[in-house]
Amino acid sequence: MDLDQHPGKKIKWIIDNFEKGNSAEFARKVALSGSTVKAYIDENTKPGYDAIQSILRVYPLINLHWFILNQGPIQRELQDNELDIMEENHRLREGIKSLYAVYVEGNN
Repeated sequence: MDLDQHPGKKIKWIIDNFEKGNSAEFARKVALSGSTVKAYIDENTKPGYDAIQSILRVYPLINLHWFILNQGPIQRELQDNELDIMEENHRLREGIKSLYAVYVEGNN
């Protein structure tokens, strides 16, 4: 990837590689509007601190140095304890989805 690229290209790469091109899913996960994500991808604007922080929290494999400083590999290797935390977060999310389906949506 070009080292001097606009953050919108990086966001597009994340969407293509982590969300199979689904920018709406990306926007939902990082709590941004679809129009904001589109503005980033179209290079009309750059993400601010809060958006960058949200993106890096949702996609912990993304190398902070690549995303902000254009240095290093795109993805970083996770430590064992980080992998454990990610697995636990996934289990908790699935549990919350199940509870939501039962108690809010009424699906038994």
